[in-house]
This record gives sequence, structure tokens and C-alpha cells, in this order.
Amino acid sequence: MAGSERKEPPRRTRSARLLPPKGAPFALGRPGGEGTFFRPGMARICLPVAALFFALLVTIGNLPGLAAEMSDAFGDKRLHLAAYAFLTTLIYFSVNRRPALTALVAVALLGALDEAIQSLFPYRQADLLDLLADISAAGATVISLHIGTAAFGSFRAVTKS
Repeated sequence: MAGSERKEPPRRTRSARLLPPKGAPFALGRPGGEGTFFRPGMARICLPVAALFFALLVTIGNLPGLAAEMSDAFGDKRLHLAAYAFLTTLIYFSVNRRPALTALVAVALLGALDEAIQSLFPYRQADLLDLLADISAAGATVISLHIGTAAFGSFRAVTKS
């Protein structure tokens, strides 16, 4: 029975198994948006806004007189909480996989970068409490968004049926 012999599929090497399927964008998942790391529509809007906001935040925060005036008027930690909560929200809604963890890590890194940049200016000083405020804002925002999106998903499931 030469014609009915079963052919084994070609063996794939370990490195071939690690690559994404043919036609899939590298490291972002499959075409069509399913399984991608970023939410296609939201990331296109939210990530540039987050980058622009962070650049604006660092620029305004390092202007000689303006940073001190704003801190006196609104409170230093309140400004950190509001700014980093907004950044966390933008990053959270841009990500499909593990948005809470991604937003927390990204905001912690951005907060550390902000403090590192502040330490380069002679009239500014890096403060560990500011970084703690940034991470606290991210944590509280992630918890709120996680609960809110879960509740909204449950509400949508009930109203569809």
C-alpha cells in the first residue's frame, strides 16, 4: 500500500515555533485585531495623546518658575495624582492583554523617567515621594478601571439577552 502511506508533517525547529504565524505582524498578534497586544483603534488615539501629554508634563514641570507656582496653587502631590491617573487611563485603554499590569509598569517607568529628568536641573530635585504618588495614582486608577470595565461588561451581557 504505497499510495496510502501516511506522511508525517515536517518537523519544525524550536526557533520556528517561536515566530508568529506567517502574515502576522511581528510580536503584535494576528491580523484583524484579535489577539493583538494593542487595541487597534484605541491605541492609535490614546498612545500619541499619552506621549504628547507626558512630554508636556515634563516640559511644564521643568520650567523654572511655573512648576513652583503650580505646586503652591494646587499641591504638588495632587498634580502628580491627577496627571499620572490620566496617563494610566490612556495606557489602560490602549492595551488588550493585561492592561492593568501594562499600565502600572508603564506609569512607574514614566514616573521614574520624570524624576530622573528633574534631577538633571539645578533648580529641581527628584523626590521619591513624587514617584510613590505616581505609582499610587496608577494603582488606584487601574483598580477603578478594572472594576468599572468588569461591571460595564456584565451590564452589557445582561442587556443584550
